[in-house]
Amino acid sequence: MTERRIVLVSGAPAAGKTSLARPLAGLLKLPLIAKDDIKETLVDVLGDQGVDLAWSRKIGGAAMELLWKLAERAPAAVLEANFRPYSAYERERLTRLEARIIEVYCRCPADVLMQRFHERAMTAHAAHPATDLTPEWIAEFDRPMGLGDVIEIDTTRPVEIDSLAMRITALLEHRA
Repeated sequence: MTERRIVLVSGAPAAGKTSLARPLAGLLKLPLIAKDDIKETLVDVLGDQGVDLAWSRKIGGAAMELLWKLAERAPAAVLEANFRPYSAYERERLTRLEARIIEVYCRCPADVLMQRFHERAMTAHAAHPATDLTPEWIAEFDRPMGLGDVIEIDTTRPVEIDSLAMRITALLEHRA
């Protein structure tokens, strides 16, 4: 049986995960399962009237459950979300995938995260009603999940996507 292969793209909100994950998935020739794609689709279908922080979190939880279900059925995929390293539940869900995990952790200073988040909030999809990122929220994502090989990326500088994809491919092909 072929080993399941999962590439996690993780980090705090506004760390550059989506900007990195989309081209990376293409270069790796793997499907991208992105939490925000799922969340935004759910809001589009269910309607965006009255989306507040509580509703957004509820839809976000549903999006994560769909992400886990899709990941369980994929022999290989790129998963992109702001995974919570302190969440026993999320760690357990990743472990249950029984996969070779390569994690790309997007690191960015808090002041840059807050600025990016605030700027992005001006044009954000209705599924994302929050307008500010707090230091406490950032702290929820201050380290990688660490359940496999971890590649930390400084997203304040341009990322060499081609070389990152080659590095991930080499790690995925190497048996632990």
